[in-house]
Parts: sequence; C-alpha cells; structure tokens
Amino acid sequence: MPRNFWAMLLAMSGLLFGSCNSDSGDADSGILDAEDGGDLDPCLAAVGQWEATWQIEVESSGLEGDTPDINIMDVWGSGPDDIYAVGFLGNILHYDGQQWTPMESGTEANLEGVWGYVLKDEDGQVVRTDVFAVGDEGTILRYDGNAWQKQIVISDPDPDNPNPAEVTGSFHDVWGIAAAGSDPDQHPTVVAVGYWQDSGMIVKYDETLDEFRELRQRVDFDYTCDGGTCTRTSYQAWTPERLGGVFGTRPNFFVTVGNNGTILEYDGNNWNRHTITSFNDHLNGVWGRNDSEIFAVGLSGVILRRSNSGQWDNLRTLAANQGGFVSISDSVYLRSTWGFYQSKCGLVPDGGTDPVDTSWGMFIGWDNKLFLYHDKLICPYGNLSVRRLEGIWGTQPRSESARTLEDGGITCDPVEVVLTGVNGTILRMNNPEGK
Repeated sequence: MPRNFWAMLLAMSGLLFGSCNSDSGDADSGILDAEDGGDLDPCLAAVGQWEATWQIEVESSGLEGDTPDINIMDVWGSGPDDIYAVGFLGNILHYDGQQWTPMESGTEANLEGVWGYVLKDEDGQVVRTDVFAVGDEGTILRYDGNAWQKQIVISDPDPDNPNPAEVTGSFHDVWGIAAAGSDPDQHPTVVAVGYWQDSGMIVKYDETLDEFRELRQRVDFDYTCDGGTCTRTSYQAWTPERLGGVFGTRPNFFVTVGNNGTILEYDGNNWNRHTITSFNDHLNGVWGRNDSEIFAVGLSGVILRRSNSGQWDNLRTLAANQGGFVSISDSVYLRSTWGFYQSKCGLVPDGGTDPVDTSWGMFIGWDNKLFLYHDKLICPYGNLSVRRLEGIWGTQPRSESARTLEDGGITCDPVEVVLTGVNGTILRMNNPEGK
C-alpha cells in the first residue's frame, strides 16, 4: 500500500476515478474506527507524530482585539519575506520576513481576496509587482509596488450596444496566472468572482482597456416577427449562484465554485458547469497544485477533488474506497484549502534506503477547525484558540532538480504556512525539514 495518498491518486487517477462514487457519502469513512473493527482511531496516533513535524505560532498582526470589525480574510505571498494579507475595513498588511506592517489601501470596503504576481530579473531584483485585492462595493485594488489604486470594474459585454455600468456587487476571491517570460510589460491573466444583483459575477482584466470587465454568456433567442423569424441576443451571467472561490493553472483554465454545489470551469471562451450527483452543498474555496489535483471545500465538511480526467469526486468516498480514514463531521464549515508535494523528503520505508515522496493537504474553517491530509488520513490538528479561520497560503518547495546536489543527494526545502482569521488572527505553521 503506498504511503502517500496524493502520490497514489496521481499515479492511479485514470483507473481510480473511473469507478469512484461521486455521492457526498457519510462524514466518517468508517474505516478502522472502533465500531467497525475495534481498532483505535488512526488519527490519535497520527496527530501525535504530526505535531512533531509541524509547529504552530501565533503572530502579531497589530489588529488583535478590534472585533467584530477586523477580520483578516485572505493571504498570499511571492515568498516568505513578501506576504500580503487583506481584511475588513480596507485593512491590508505586508510581511517583510520580520514583521507585519499596515499598508494604506485607500478604501474602507471589506476585502476578502488577494493574489499577486512579482517578476524578478536574473539578479533577483524586482522589475514588476502586480498584487490584487478584492472585496465589497465592487472593489478591486491593484498594488504596483508603490501604492494601491482602485481599478475600474464594469459590466459591458455587448459590443454592439455599449452601455458601461460600474459593478457594485461583492467580490469574494481573486486568482491570476503570471505572464510567460521575463518581459515586465506583460500583464498577468486575472479573474475575480463574487455576486452582483441577482447573479454570480465573474470579471477578467482587459489589458487593452486597462479595466476589469464582467464575463457573460451570449444567448440568442429566435422569435416570430413580421419578416418571419428574428433573433434577439441577450448577455447573461454564467450562473445565478453566489461564487466564493476561484483558482487557475493557465490563462485558458480557471475553476470557480459557489453556492448549491456550483462548479464552473473556464476553457478560454466558456464557463462550463460540472454537476456532482446528489450534491448541492455550498462551496467556499478552491485551490490546486496543478490541473490534475484541485480541491474544493465548503459546508457540511465537504472536500471535493478534481482528477486529471476532469472528474470531480468526494474525497471522503475516495479515502474509504482506498482504505483511508476521514475524521470530519457534517457540522464542519470549511473555508479554504492549500497543500504541497515534495519528492524524496518523507520517511525511509522499512528496509529501504531512499526516502519516499511526501505531501500534505490543509483544510481550514470555522469553529477552530484545521484539518491535515496525509498518508490517507484526514484528521483534526491542534488545539487552536481561533474561532474562525478564513485564509491560507504557504511556500511551495522547489522542484526535485532544483534541490538535487552535485553529489546526487537531495536537499529538502522547509515549508511555511500562514493562516488568517477573525479578530486580526495570523498563525504560522512551520515544517522546517519539509517532511
């Protein structure tokens, strides 16, 4: 049995996901628990070992105690010494490797999402900075390395009847794809999602117009008229549901999730809906390492996984089918997810000489909930004092080739994860050996 569930799923995705049940299933897989086999909960033993791998520290944000107005909703960074966190009342913090410092945002709107793009030259000098923060009142801010500036956001999808109207709805998340190459004049592909009027909202940055524009689908209606049959064109939102999270891997592939089990995938032209049988829970967050491994989380402790075949399945069901164990109740409200994979940095198998690959998933939410996903187990971790966790971001290890030494040995990169939440909360998790 492979030690690492993620690695196994990647290797067997074509076989595994073709036969998996996509129903949400029960909250507990029932594998190896006391009522089924008389064994102890595997999480009791695993978490004890995990606590030796991960250390949690509380960091000072300078916003502690300003409740209920100051919640830090999301976090993103270009590296361990360049991290941005955004929250209510226009609060933006920057971490420089030593401390968190407030930034002047120019707004008092509640901010809920942040993503950025930092380009460096061969000498490591920053030549372009593009960081985007989104929130209420149609707010999208852009930071160019000097100041945050509010962006123009309009709804004007009809090229034949331009009637630009400023978007005033709420954005919940933003994601982008860095421009290819080293040209500092290239702009990343940036998509923000949320809710406006009576429909879900998706906007995309238009570099030519230097503004964000809402993406809508063209729908043609045929009707009887004096000349026979006439056609009326309407531009409609891609979904009526509120959208809570967005993630992408390339300019022509993004995923957004939202209420009532909404999953939309962008192919460069259309946002195609994916339906999971007997599933309609609200989805709040989405993130992945690549096209073949994307996770979405939401109400009722739901965790979905997208395989490289494009199929979405419930992770609880996958764990149960593969002899794993899930310890998440239906009452859990999950908000965000993140994870990493690092080759040859796990434990050395019995009788072996080389370490196996290692990977971790993290799922965070309300009511002090942090779950770790490792070696076929999804278990609650730590005794946190945080009432609600909202955002998560971490440093990704370098590739195996970049970590390979001249003598053939492989070094392991440390991994740091930043968690944000209500009342100015910032937590840091450290895995010094990346194991």
